[in-house]
Amino acid sequence: MHLTACAAEEKVQKNKKHSLQYLYTLRSAPEDDTEFEITTVFDGLIISHCKSPRFRDHSREDWISQTFTNAEWKNRDLFCEGEYYLHNTLKKKIEDVINTTNGIIQREISCTEDDSVVRMSDRWGVNGEDFLTLDPKTLKWSSDSPLAAPVQSDWNQMKFMTPSLKDFKLNQCKPSLMKLKMKKEEYLQENMYPKMYIFGKSSHDGDAVSMRCYISHKYLSGVRVRLTLDGVAVDNVNISSPAPNMDGSVQIRLETKTNIKEPNRYHCVVDTDYLHIFTAWDGQTLSQKSDFYKRGMMVISWIPLIMLLITLGTAWSLAAFLQGCSFICKKAKRQRNINISNVNFSIYVATEEEFRRMAEDDDEFHGPVFLREYRV
Repeated sequence: MHLTACAAEEKVQKNKKHSLQYLYTLRSAPEDDTEFEITTVFDGLIISHCKSPRFRDHSREDWISQTFTNAEWKNRDLFCEGEYYLHNTLKKKIEDVINTTNGIIQREISCTEDDSVVRMSDRWGVNGEDFLTLDPKTLKWSSDSPLAAPVQSDWNQMKFMTPSLKDFKLNQCKPSLMKLKMKKEEYLQENMYPKMYIFGKSSHDGDAVSMRCYISHKYLSGVRVRLTLDGVAVDNVNISSPAPNMDGSVQIRLETKTNIKEPNRYHCVVDTDYLHIFTAWDGQTLSQKSDFYKRGMMVISWIPLIMLLITLGTAWSLAAFLQGCSFICKKAKRQRNINISNVNFSIYVATEEEFRRMAEDDDEFHGPVFLREYRV
């Protein structure tokens, strides 16, 4: 398997849209209370979440947490709490009109940057149905349901509503959007390449192989993924929804079936705004790699035994060599002792004639020599 990156093939889109959404949910709770939460989404990625009764806006992503200062996070907490009281009042007005006290009210208010122009949108829903929509130019409400007509008229007459919407756009949504946009660009430049794994898995129907590709990154919003065969996108590919990993990253899985098992024909391809990368399948299934691994492990498992036998053989050879040297040395020593004894014995048993001749040569010889006869 190999990974190839072609950053030059994909140019950064200078006029790419960026959006920041605030998703509100209000539910009726016991004792006339309201469960309230705001989920903030930037370019499709959930970046923070706050809910009653703590009203603490926080993010699990490090790069998101570093986007705002501690003071700015504190202001986001205060914003969340202030929105709770405002929306609790608006919720009661809606419930009075539609004659219910047990509904679910949702709101999506967002700002979008397109070619350096920031536009705002605002939509409300009740029990899963569209209810009200804001005209971003006139800042007036229009009803999406017959039940919403009285609320539309009431809200268009509220004097605080228009200044509140303008304040949200200028002081809350737009500054946050610009900060997140810059931080996202920095983060992606430092963490461009997602992790990619492509492999085949044997299926139950014989020769077919389940081709799978896993793509993992902490920011997969806007990522375009596909499987290709000889450079052509493959049809009938199942693409999973992004799923969280234990390390905080997000994973997408692609899967298809094939009878082609030739290497480097299938590729898993990922496109982002900054790069184009792909990785090729080596044509082997996990079971084949497992068998190869087992054979390798079997060979490796024999290595200690082979090393032990070599060590024992070397030790035995060395011991035999030393024993042989010792035997030869002892034999040589015994031979020397035997030779010395023979010389001494030969001198000691010299013949009478030789002894007498040696004695005659000695000036100190004064008497007869008596020899004892030795028999050898």
